[in-house]
Amino acid sequence: MKKYSYQEAISFFEELPHFKPPKNTGAPLKDMFSLDAELALLKKLNNPHMDLEYIHVAGTNGKGSTVAYISSILNESKLKIGTFASPFLHRYNELFVINGKEITDKDFATIFGEVKPAYDELAAQGIFPSEYEILTVMGFLYFKKQKCDVVVLEVSMGGRVDTTNVIPAPLVTVIAPISYDHMSILGNTLTEIATEKAGIIKPGTKVVSAIQEPEVKKVLSHTCKSKKVQIDYIKKPKLIDKTLWGQSFEVNRKIYETSLLGTYQIENASLAILAIQKFNQCFTSKKFYISEEMIAAGIKNTKWFGRFTLVNIKPYVIVDGGHNRQGAKVLRESLEQYFPDKKITFVMGILRDKEVDIILDELLPIAKKCYTMEVPSERTMPPEELAAKIRRKGVSAQVIGTEDTDRLDVEKLAEKDDVLCICGSLYLLSFFTF
Repeated sequence: MKKYSYQEAISFFEELPHFKPPKNTGAPLKDMFSLDAELALLKKLNNPHMDLEYIHVAGTNGKGSTVAYISSILNESKLKIGTFASPFLHRYNELFVINGKEITDKDFATIFGEVKPAYDELAAQGIFPSEYEILTVMGFLYFKKQKCDVVVLEVSMGGRVDTTNVIPAPLVTVIAPISYDHMSILGNTLTEIATEKAGIIKPGTKVVSAIQEPEVKKVLSHTCKSKKVQIDYIKKPKLIDKTLWGQSFEVNRKIYETSLLGTYQIENASLAILAIQKFNQCFTSKKFYISEEMIAAGIKNTKWFGRFTLVNIKPYVIVDGGHNRQGAKVLRESLEQYFPDKKITFVMGILRDKEVDIILDELLPIAKKCYTMEVPSERTMPPEELAAKIRRKGVSAQVIGTEDTDRLDVEKLAEKDDVLCICGSLYLLSFFTF
């Protein structure tokens, strides 16, 4: 078997075609994906995904934070916990994490070297697993070889035909808030979108959900009934206190602390707590029991960069990767709560296939001025075009050229008592060092 270097493995992925969502023509392409190629690749590798236990997390907003909370709680135990979450910001290694540590370059190359011959055999037959299918398969193989007790698995997009949905029934299925996003694929209504995301629900799992819109709740309840599984929804947590350094909140008469900011983070934490409570019901062995002390410590120790994250003071700088209408809504709510009576200086980069006007209409009423940037993606809206849109909506906007974005000096963009918010796309954050 040929040995590959880390750089050879990375070069392979960089040369593969990257996914480009179709334009929304009004008829969503719900069946543009198939799991057949991925399943064929898994079969050639003796189906490593069948030998693991999972907590599977889907949703539109908050699923990344919820995964971070769940993994942090489980990491307080003596269990070996794998986490597969996307997207990565800087390196492919970020996708494969065990107990808080990313896969090493050496292990990445080794796992790739085991998967590549199977890929080549399929390619010779005219079957070409996609970039993300290969990465997902590598994740399964890595977590199996490392003998993980549990894998926390985040859906990339949708659910029904997502690359993670090849697994058997997980211990717990977690549904974060569902809203509008990826409509060109998932559907133009909440009912259609929820139906795609509910596609991860399988007989034999325990299902927990965030507070959902009525249309979404109807779909989830119907799906769970058809699969003969119970669904439990979180109760709205009670905020006790909040500062720019954290929040405390109450759930089921217990007080928890989190360093994550944002009005929505205590609900994400509550969803993680409920998921762990259901996880505890899956085992009789004390090895797998997660105590209340572990839950509290895990919530307190959770780190999640890029969701209403405070990265600088004087000026205050917030980074937020929300990229859809619900993300913009909760970002505005959080900015208004943490910085009342303040106008915000925004640094924005948005993908052109997002609901740009809806996002702008949500954020611009609290804007002092805007800077626009190019997102490092072929799908980016040109910053000149974005700036023109913003100006037409009555807010001044200035373009930051790519030659200026290597190391952005926030002090040149805002006064010391200003609030600067970098937002619009997680991919945008790869330009910044904090």
